[in-house]
Amino acid sequence: MKSKHLLALIAVFLFTFAGFAQDNPKTETPVPPPAKLTAKDYEELVAKLKAGDTNIDYKRLRLAYTETKGYSYSGPDKAEREKFFKPFNDKNYKDALKEAEKYLEKMYVDANAHYVAYTSAKELKDDKKAEFHKAVLLGLLNSIKDGNDGLSEKTPYLVISIDEEYTMLRFLGLQRGSQGLLNKDGHTFDVLTATDPKTSQTVKIYFNIDIVWAAETKMFGGK
Repeated sequence: MKSKHLLALIAVFLFTFAGFAQDNPKTETPVPPPAKLTAKDYEELVAKLKAGDTNIDYKRLRLAYTETKGYSYSGPDKAEREKFFKPFNDKNYKDALKEAEKYLEKMYVDANAHYVAYTSAKELKDDKKAEFHKAVLLGLLNSIKDGNDGLSEKTPYLVISIDEEYTMLRFLGLQRGSQGLLNKDGHTFDVLTATDPKTSQTVKIYFNIDIVWAAETKMFGGK
């Protein structure tokens, strides 16, 4: 991904996972999702966000997105993302914000697009829009974290795409290394070995990829 400017900004961004609990906007108490979420559930939650209600259940939003036609287990199209990353890396914040918001019309659960929108709006002195995208960004990231530390298969991060794994590592400030697959207790996990560039220490981060695995299996004709 051509996003050196993005990564540099993330490195000095005002929140880390240690501070998520403090910066995270208050969200409504999550309601256990019904047996089957639908694309309509996703559309309704996006409509609430667009109306200014950032106190939604972001986990429900992400899970409902997997029922839409635009969902892909691998994640967003890189060429589509480049449309807002390029002006952002060039510090053309007006175009970056415009393209990021245009992109979000297709995929409102992309944390990277909300980050670009947040930072661009902040640079353009549009505080209201910046705070909105910051709230959504934090909501999305915290819904992946969901109170877990990601350090074992007992406390994994639940992702809906492979791209969310890499996104989490970036916002944790970790550099991706090797990747392994673990099947245990009826669940499938990606185990990514990552390095903290500040300390050179390595850590294994566990991601529950049940949703990703099911989508991939279905695509390739499995049951």
